[in-house]
Amino acid sequence: MKTHRTRWTRTVLVPLLPFFCLACSDVVAADPDPPPPDIIDERSEVIQGGGGIGLTVYEAGNLNGPPIVFIHGFSQNHLAWERQFASTLAEEFHLVGFDLRGHGASEQPPEAEAYTDSQLWAEDLAAVIQEKGLERPVIVGWSYGGYLIADYIRSYGTDALGGLAFVGAVTKAGTPEAFAMLTDEVLAIFEEVLAPDLRTSLTATRSFSRLMAEAPGDDFEVVYGSAMMVPPEVRLAMFSRELDNDDILENLALPTIAIHGGSDRIVRPASSEHIVDRVPDAELVVYEGVGHMVFMEDAYRFNSDLGDFVRSVHPTP
Repeated sequence: MKTHRTRWTRTVLVPLLPFFCLACSDVVAADPDPPPPDIIDERSEVIQGGGGIGLTVYEAGNLNGPPIVFIHGFSQNHLAWERQFASTLAEEFHLVGFDLRGHGASEQPPEAEAYTDSQLWAEDLAAVIQEKGLERPVIVGWSYGGYLIADYIRSYGTDALGGLAFVGAVTKAGTPEAFAMLTDEVLAIFEEVLAPDLRTSLTATRSFSRLMAEAPGDDFEVVYGSAMMVPPEVRLAMFSRELDNDDILENLALPTIAIHGGSDRIVRPASSEHIVDRVPDAELVVYEGVGHMVFMEDAYRFNSDLGDFVRSVHPTP
């Protein structure tokens, strides 16, 4: 099954946004970055992920170039990476993204076990790499994507991977040490974000989206709309895991970079510092004055840094 990004956005997400954004009219400031183009030469298909669920996978760019796999965060989808898929990265690299299980256009099984089993998350990423025939891809994991990177490595090792880019990422969950990696602002509302009551969840998710998307306007609407498309039982199950993953980090022998917004209002920079402290020879890059969505708020710098990193992993012969 193949389609274009704009068709999915306009026919599925955009018509739903008025129902999700009950009070977006107060967002009036201009987006400082130019919007992505209307048409992106993007192909999509549904593949079988862990447990046989359908995962929607998107690819664009130079199919003969070094591969990059983008993993979005909690309650978002592949649209988070528009400023990468529509950038000069597409001229050089093979760009692949997918909607996580329970998110976007991927299947949404209702049972909690579909989201609490690390093996299933690992199988999802393995399926993307295998089905797309990706050779030593660089895996970019934003926020919750840090868990998926660790899930995959715990089950499959690192032989098939070229490098790792942790972006505002977390690797611990469900413990006091894990909660300390999150900001007081998000901890104050997160129980309500996970609540089954629609009004409670909707109101808290609107606040959560504001913490995540500093840029107003269309960016906020897509972030908020995307978040409200994820069923509450999926959200709750995703944060019912207890994870540490320090053993994974300490034994990594892959090129690794961690990029974090210095003004992140969701995940403290300490989380990326923790990753870099444990991964041998890892590099930390902090974007001062930038929030949780560094790839959106400072897309030009992010794309430049990511491109340089991928070239170091896959140098030109």
